Amino acid sequence: QADVLVEVLDARDPLGCRCFALERFVVAKHPDKKIILLLNKIDLVPREAVEQWLLYLRRQFPTIAFKAATSHQRKHLGRSAVAASKASHKLLEGSDCLGADTLLQLLKNYTRSHKIKTAITVGVVGFPNVGKSSVINSLRRAKVAQVGAT
Repeated sequence: QADVLVEVLDARDPLGCRCFALERFVVAKHPDKKIILLLNKIDLVPREAVEQWLLYLRRQFPTIAFKAATSHQRKHLGRSAVAASKASHKLLEGSDCLGADTLLQLLKNYTRSHKIKTAITVGVVGFPNVGKSSVINSLRRAKVAQVGAT
């Protein structure tokens, strides 16, 4: 049912948590659907590794570097307007989300390209423990999806 699929990947092992079968199925059976790769947990790997993974993954699908908010607050999770790829070491170590504005802008662009629709449906997919719930919470700026223990 989704117009766009956001596949959440763990930056520590992006290929190991990628669902190639799902990607092939969507491309073959639903060529009008968009796939976005979201490289999550970028704060857990060296910046150079993130840059190399982005170069590699962007050859196949639009790819966004992301760090989900890690605040223990109940509401109003923090979000930085700085692009994740340009974030300082201090921002990467903080509790604010990085990359959300980039993802939301890309989704808005897809909404504009669906000329008939005023809104699109986005599916968030990925292996267990890649951070799907944390990504959703970061985008909503509130804890709306329960996060599992890691």
